[in-house]
Amino acid sequence: MDKQTVILTLEELGFALTALGAEDMASGLLQSYYGELTEDRWELLFHAATHSMISKGLMEQRDDEQQQLEFDAFIVEILAHLVQSRQMLRGFKEQQDKQNTLTIHHGNERFLYHFSSHNELHFFRWSSPEDWHHDIDQLFGLSAPNFNAHSRYVDLTEEQWNELTSSNFTMQQMTTWKLHESAQQMIQDWREDFDRNQCSLDNLSQMVYTDTDENGPSVTNLLFVLKGKNDVWIVRNTELDMQATPCLRIESVTEADWIERITYFIQAFVPDEAVFRG
Repeated sequence: MDKQTVILTLEELGFALTALGAEDMASGLLQSYYGELTEDRWELLFHAATHSMISKGLMEQRDDEQQQLEFDAFIVEILAHLVQSRQMLRGFKEQQDKQNTLTIHHGNERFLYHFSSHNELHFFRWSSPEDWHHDIDQLFGLSAPNFNAHSRYVDLTEEQWNELTSSNFTMQQMTTWKLHESAQQMIQDWREDFDRNQCSLDNLSQMVYTDTDENGPSVTNLLFVLKGKNDVWIVRNTELDMQATPCLRIESVTEADWIERITYFIQAFVPDEAVFRG
C-alpha cells in the first residue's frame, strides 16, 4: 500500500477543504484554533495557504489567464476520504500544553492515517491495521520499559470513580469503599500518577457518524490511558451492556496485556481485517 505522507498546515488544510466543498469542516477546524475570524482574516489566511501549497507542489496553476488552480490528485483523494469517512479510530494525548490526535478514518475499504499536532500540522497517509499498534504506542509514548512485569486491577462503581477523579479527593474517602489493602495502595499509586498528569487522562476511542447524529459522532468504544511513573494504566468499562450501570476497571497492564487490549480494540473497529502486531 502507498505510504506517501503529506503534511499540511492548519491553514492549508482549511483552504483545501473549503475549495473542495467541505466548508463546515474547514470552518470548525480553523475556528477551534483561531476563534471567530473576519472575512479579511479568512482571505489573508487562504491567500498565504494558496502560495504555500503551490510552492510545495500540492497545487498548480493550469490557466494563466483565468488563474485556475488545480490540486494534486493525492490531496483530492485523501481529503475526499477524510470528509466522507463515517467510522474512526481516534487516540488523544495532551502533553506539555500540546494536544496530539491520531485518527484512522475508515471508508470504502481503505484506511486514512491522520495525525494532528496541536491542530497546527496535519499528517496524512494511507494506512493498514498492521501499522496501528506502532502508531498507537507512538502517540502515547509507550515502549517495553514502561510496562510492569505483573498486572493488577481494581473495579470501582461509577460513584467511586467520580469521587476518585474529583479535584478534592482524599485517601480517607476510601474507607467506605471496603477495599483490600493492596487495592487501596493501587488506588493511591494511580491517583499520584493522575495528579502528576494534571488530572488529565489520554484516551482511545471508536467513533461512528450516522445520519441522525446532529451533535457529532457517537462513541462506541472507549479506553482511558495514563502513562505513570512506574505503571501504564488503562481504565475501561467492563460492563458489556451499555444500558447497565458501568463497572469501571483501573488496571496496571503488562506489555502483553496492552497488546491484547489494543488488538481487541482494533478488531472491534475492523472485524473483517487480520490484525498484526506492528
